[in-house]
Amino acid sequence: MTRKNVFVALLAVGLLVPTPAVHAEKWRNHFDADAPARPPAFFDFVVIGTPARANWLVIQDQNPPSAPNQLSQVVEERPADSLALAIRRGVTIRDGNISVSLKKQPGRAGIVLRMTSPKDFVTLLFDGSTGDAELTSWRDGKPTSIARGKGAADNLWGRLDLTLAGPAITATWNEKELLHGVDPKPAAGQIGLATQGRGRTSFDEFVIDDGKK
Repeated sequence: MTRKNVFVALLAVGLLVPTPAVHAEKWRNHFDADAPARPPAFFDFVVIGTPARANWLVIQDQNPPSAPNQLSQVVEERPADSLALAIRRGVTIRDGNISVSLKKQPGRAGIVLRMTSPKDFVTLLFDGSTGDAELTSWRDGKPTSIARGKGAADNLWGRLDLTLAGPAITATWNEKELLHGVDPKPAAGQIGLATQGRGRTSFDEFVIDDGKK
């Protein structure tokens, strides 16, 4: 067999070997299997910034997007620069899609993403009173605003959706464009729910999709 024929034979064998499948993963938390008046399973709780008490509880509600339960951070009097985070255990992604339903309440609530340390992460927070949204990059514990937007806080519940693709972060509110931002240092990190400052905040239908097919 000539060297050319050997190469062709090896190439043919290589083409016949199946490529390892890339398995997509999706995590959904609707909190309906959790016991009311207790913290939800599969989450770890962190406070960043000014130390302050936070309390995450599963609460029964009349009409959440996924009945009968939703998740609330119930301590209303908190410092303006104190972040209370509920980190989804066992999930680390850089790119993909994230969504959560937020209840219209006087507080800033949303998502923490790409968290590699307590000082390095990104937040997207939506103000239930005004509809103002802000995407913030935290590096070495210092926040930098990287995008702002505004959505209509008309209904009792609304849905926040994020698409992560390298440095590009796109968000919609109730399927309408909210903001576009550029993450200066995109990295795989933890994902969770976030609230900042005063006010009670409530969440439901938290879905993480790594975007793989």
